[in-house]
Amino acid sequence: MNSFSTDIRDIRKFGLIAFLFFGILCAVGIWRHKPVPIYLFGFLSCLGIGFILIPDILRPVYRAWLKIAHFIGQVITTLMLAIAYYAVITPATLIKRLFGGRPLPLSPDPDASTYWVSRDEPAQPKERFYKRF
Repeated sequence: MNSFSTDIRDIRKFGLIAFLFFGILCAVGIWRHKPVPIYLFGFLSCLGIGFILIPDILRPVYRAWLKIAHFIGQVITTLMLAIAYYAVITPATLIKRLFGGRPLPLSPDPDASTYWVSRDEPAQPKERFYKRF
């Protein structure tokens, strides 16, 4: 997904959302008397107003914003998948192996003539494969 929509309508929608979201965060900063959120979110809220009023001029800023957000999304996705794999799947597999479970037979059976698994149910008709749901 390398193509980002830079249509004026999309930029204005993004500007409205950015203005509302960062405006609320700026208001929270004002309410809590914190200068960093006031300046940071105030600037981003003004940028949202700019996206609404002059989307043609701020199109490069919008495109850069989308590229940065796409990069951050890729990093977060990679981290979350790695955490899920190493924190959930790996311990579950180790626990299963600890209690004697194996997901696949790892050694061949010399007494077996074939590894074919017989089915008890009848074969499905050809039409079932065309419309699966």
